[in-house]
Amino acid sequence: MILFTSDLDRTLIYSKRMMEMFPPNTKTMVVERKADKDMSMMTNATAALLQQVHQQTLFVPVTTRALHEYQRIHFINDLCPTFAITSNGGTILEKGQPYDKWTKTLCRRIEESSIPREDMLKLFQTIKSDTWLQRSFYIDDLFYVHHVDIEVLRQDELNAIIQEFDAHGWYVLLQGKKLYFMPKVLTKEAAIDYMKEFCTYDVHIAAGDSIMDYGMLSIADLAFTPNHGDLKDKQPNVLPNTTYSIHNCEAFTKDLLEAVLQIATQQTVV
Repeated sequence: MILFTSDLDRTLIYSKRMMEMFPPNTKTMVVERKADKDMSMMTNATAALLQQVHQQTLFVPVTTRALHEYQRIHFINDLCPTFAITSNGGTILEKGQPYDKWTKTLCRRIEESSIPREDMLKLFQTIKSDTWLQRSFYIDDLFYVHHVDIEVLRQDELNAIIQEFDAHGWYVLLQGKKLYFMPKVLTKEAAIDYMKEFCTYDVHIAAGDSIMDYGMLSIADLAFTPNHGDLKDKQPNVLPNTTYSIHNCEAFTKDLLEAVLQIATQQTVV
C-alpha cells in the first residue's frame, strides 16, 4: 500500500488565476465554492485520476488551510479520505473527525517549546507597524496569518522579526502577501509522522509546491514538486528523493497522479 500525502492548493487544486496563467488542455470543473463563488478548480482529467489514486492508495490531503476552509473543498471531502491534515499539521482528521490524541499531544509540544500566544502578541505589538500590517487572522487557535503590504515591509525589518521570534519558539514566514507566525513544532511533517504510527503502508509518496511542504517532502520515500512552486527556490538543500518537475499547474498534477498510479500498480503486481 502506498501512503500518498499531498498538499492541495497549487499542487492538486488551482485558483481561476492560476488556470488562466497556465491554461489546461482539457475542460475544468469547480472543486470548491464559497458563498456560491467558484474558488478552486481541477480539470476533469486530473479529477478522474485523483479518484483512481484515492481508490488505490492511502491518500491523505495535507493543507495549511483552517479546518473550515478545507471543508469547503467539496470534491476532496466527497472522496471521504480516511485521514486528512489541516491547519499546517494542527488537526488530524480521521474519517472526518478531529483525532483528539494528536490535538492534546501537539498542545503539550507547543507549551513546552514556545512562549505563550499572549506573550508572543505582546512582543508583536512592539514590532509591528500600521504602515505594512493590513489585517490579521488567528487560525484554529494555533497560528496567525497577517496580510501585509510587501512594498512597505523591508527585508531587513522582516529578517529582524524572523530572528526575534525564532528565539522564542515561533516560526515566521512570508508567503506572497501573507506573513505567517507559527509555533515551530506546528508542521505538516510532525502530524504525518504521528499519523504514520497507526497506518499500514510500504512506500510514502509526498507532493507539495511550497517551502511549507519541504519537511513533508523530506520524510517521504519519493516526492514531487512543481515548477511553479517556491520550494525549489527557498529550500535549504536540494532533496535527493524529490522530482523537481518542469511542468506547471495542471500539467504537473497530471504527471504527478499518473506517476503515483504507476507506482501503485507496480506495488500491486509485486
